[in-house]
Amino acid sequence: MKLGNKIERILRVDDESFSVTLRFRDGASGVVSLVHLFERPKGLAAEILKGGMFAMCFLENGALAWPNGFELCPDALRTRVTPAMRSRNGAAKPSRRGSSGAGRAAATKRKGAKTC
Repeated sequence: MKLGNKIERILRVDDESFSVTLRFRDGASGVVSLVHLFERPKGLAAEILKGGMFAMCFLENGALAWPNGFELCPDALRTRVTPAMRSRNGAAKPSRRGSSGAGRAAATKRKGAKTC
């Protein structure tokens, strides 16, 4: 896997299992479990859960980010991808939440936020 990959789109957010389904610029897509960060959260991850912000994630320069400034490196997330489940017709199962949250992203972007 080549480094410098970016997330192209958030396809689904599941705040019950702390997972996101992502599509990367290299064409890979699948589910990334974030349970290791949110099961016993500390710092910014704890703020996300206290504020009910898990589903408010958005893309910031190709990285997964939240309104409180917490960001996850897309290369690290790419290494944790498991293939997305498919429906019988071969299409990815639709999100319960609809779009990727791009509208929220514009409203919640923070200037000067860093990625890996």
